[in-house]
Amino acid sequence: MRPKTRNQADALPEYCTNPEQALAALICLMSRFPARRSQAVAAAIIIHLRLIRDDPRLSHVVRDCADNLIEEWEAYAALCAPDAAISQWHLPN
Repeated sequence: MRPKTRNQADALPEYCTNPEQALAALICLMSRFPARRSQAVAAAIIIHLRLIRDDPRLSHVVRDCADNLIEEWEAYAALCAPDAAISQWHLPN
């Protein structure tokens, strides 16, 4: 679920004053995904990738990397949907 504020970072802890906090949270979420394969975790990862992509205080290298990963994580989230077939549980390369 997306925060309903104009700027998503405003709704999240310390992201307004410390954008690296979003990056640290993203790393933690990504490290937990393989064990859980949860649609909620994938959705949180996508939100964080978008926050990072859209934050001009972060380097363009980090922002471009986040932007390039969004589509892949949307695919992971789709694989976690309750109606996804078991045969689709091979994560994209």
